[in-house]
Amino acid sequence: MAKTWEDVAWEDSEPLKEWSVEYLVTIDGEQHHHLSVLWGEDHETVQRHLLAELKRTYSGSERIDVTVLRMEEVVMEVDAQFFVGCFTP
Repeated sequence: MAKTWEDVAWEDSEPLKEWSVEYLVTIDGEQHHHLSVLWGEDHETVQRHLLAELKRTYSGSERIDVTVLRMEEVVMEVDAQFFVGCFTP
């Protein structure tokens, strides 16, 4: 018998969040400043995604030094009062 929508057991996982990551990469004394937006459930997941991004971006480099300056979850606070009278659909 086929399962209905209500019969499907869903895993209780946290929803993916948007994270802002600012970091410096130093290669042979040359610094590169980066700002990336990554998706993840928590810090550990975001760190894994950052490592994957670094491996893709700097795959030809033998050694890189990375300094993470900021790793924050993006929080959207929308206040509709700012738009009253400014926009008419």
